[in-house]
Amino acid sequence: MIDISYVITVYNKAAYMGPMLNALERQNGNFSREYIFVDDGSTDNSVEMIEERTKGWDNVRIIRQKNSGISVATNTGGFAAEGEFIKIVDADDVLTDYASRRMLEMMRDHQLDHLSAKWVLSDDVETEVRQQQDDSGTVTLINDPLREFIKRGMAGSTSTMVRTSTFKEMGGADPEVFVQDVSIPLRVAARGRMASTDLLAVIGPREVEGRMMGAHPTMVYTMSANMYHFLRDNPDVPTDLQRLAFKRCAGRAWKWAKREQKQSMFCRAFFLYVMAQLPVWSKTAGWIEKTLYVWDKEDVRRP
Repeated sequence: MIDISYVITVYNKAAYMGPMLNALERQNGNFSREYIFVDDGSTDNSVEMIEERTKGWDNVRIIRQKNSGISVATNTGGFAAEGEFIKIVDADDVLTDYASRRMLEMMRDHQLDHLSAKWVLSDDVETEVRQQQDDSGTVTLINDPLREFIKRGMAGSTSTMVRTSTFKEMGGADPEVFVQDVSIPLRVAARGRMASTDLLAVIGPREVEGRMMGAHPTMVYTMSANMYHFLRDNPDVPTDLQRLAFKRCAGRAWKWAKREQKQSMFCRAFFLYVMAQLPVWSKTAGWIEKTLYVWDKEDVRRP
């Protein structure tokens, strides 16, 4: 079996892919690998760049599809993966030379289904990634990962590695949302063994056109939408976690409505926030769905 399947999703990233491809080629370690590039309907020369740059590489596949969003593109590559582990790579991120080797060792040593590593942003990714020599990261196991996810949240893309069998068994990323960063760790948390590491695995460019991070409305919406879909599909989640999830999603909606939309305490978002404080709900997917209306007024990317 192949050890690592790199799943690289691409959409109009030709201007940023050079460092990413260089880093893929520099990944050190005695492990077998395959490269699955999923072009999500690019209109620039991304595919031509990949074809030219990967000439001479072994086990390269380029899959083309109509533009469907990052989650769907990730699933296309993930379901095609033949390796023991999937290493997701965003087309503008750069792996440290030792990232794959060390994360593979950690996954196997601790029998993990999902590992999240450290990542940073830089104005000069090529220079900074070549300066990284410390591959001595430590592993912190996550006890009760579903509770930890609902309480504190988890997200990640290029900084993560996931067991391929687990990815396929759980149905991959949530195809009902645009980005995959949140749904993959959430779905793994319900069934798998998870850990984090302080190993620096990824350096990303500080400025990238179209990047969605932090307080971007798509990312904030995605956190609540993923939770709604998860609880809808997994109604047997313990009651205390259902209530906690409702509190977090209602709080997120009220905070956004108040701060970004200047709504008052007489709005629907505040009513839902108050309802979430009541310790009477046993199933909360329907309540969480109601909080999503807040982002109907925002420019949220959807599949």
